[in-house]
This record gives sequence, C-alpha cells and structure tokens, in this order.
Amino acid sequence: MTLILGLDIATRTGFAYYDDQASLAAIRVGHIQCEGEEFEEKAAFLGRALVRLIKADKPDFIIIERPIRAQPGGGGKRTMKFMGEEQQVEAKGSGLNAVISSNQLVGAASAIIGAYGIPFDTIASVSWRKAFLGFGTHKGWERKDWKKAARDRCTQLKIKVTNDDQGEAVGIAFAGSGHDRVKMMKIGAAA
Repeated sequence: MTLILGLDIATRTGFAYYDDQASLAAIRVGHIQCEGEEFEEKAAFLGRALVRLIKADKPDFIIIERPIRAQPGGGGKRTMKFMGEEQQVEAKGSGLNAVISSNQLVGAASAIIGAYGIPFDTIASVSWRKAFLGFGTHKGWERKDWKKAARDRCTQLKIKVTNDDQGEAVGIAFAGSGHDRVKMMKIGAAA
C-alpha cells in the first residue's frame, strides 16, 4: 500500500488521499481555506494545516500541482492597492499576484513536506489531466472547463467531491500513483 496525498494548492487548497491498493471510490478529500490578508499569512496558515494533515495520515508520497511559473496572458482592468490607495490598472490573465501567491504557497508546502522527509514532487496540470481525464489539452477550453471535467470524472468514479479544488486534487493524487518515485518505493518495499 502506498498512501498518496494530492494537493491542488491555492488560497483554497484541495487535497485528496489515495491508497493505491484501495478502490478509487475510497479516496478521501477535503480542502483548506487559507486565512490571512497577505500572501505570507496565507502561506503560514497552509503550512500549519499541512502539518496537521501529515501527522494525522502520514502519507508515503505527496504530489503537488506545479505552481504558475509565468504571468498568464489575457487582458482587462482590475483594482489594486498602490501605496494605500485603490487604483484601476491594466492586467493580464490572473496577474502577477497569482504568480507570487501560487509560488509562495507551494514553497511553504514544500518546506513543510521536506522537513518531514516525505518524498514529493510537482506535476504540470497537462500531465495530471492526461493521466486522470485521458487528455491533457483541449482546444478552446478555459479554466472552468477543466475544473468541470475533473468534477465530472470524480462523479463517474463515484468519488464524492464538493468543490473544484477537491476534484482537481483527486486527479493529481491519481496521477501521483504512476510517478516514478512511487514505482521505486514499491520495488524497494517488495525487495
């Protein structure tokens, strides 16, 4: 048995525990709603919550969706605080704040996981989607389409999820079962 913890990290972090010897319907899900005003407060909140998850269930391997590495394209205007005042600014995609937040949250999680010495890795969304949905790209699909597809797949597999983040965490955990590190762990356990 290998207990895999899949994490879809964001300010609302979905998580899924997958025992690769049990039925897919036995996957346990939940989410962590990060509290705090600043990125650092949310990262600290996530870190404390992960400590509780790790202590409670002692996963053998943790797989995390890779954070946003570059500012996504797009356009539009948004309101931001600048020197204490709100101003309208031109923005692209989910913006630089999403890139910063994503990387800080994943960094906090990586530090906690590393401190516990648990093997972990990140996985690109296209990779876990291919493993879980059967396809990693789909022309014209937007973020909401991918989230719906993950939830629909969970419904097909009789995995009860109550939000998009849990659905994506299930896909991430499922893809983690095929990771090379998990395969090597099994070989080591069999020897």
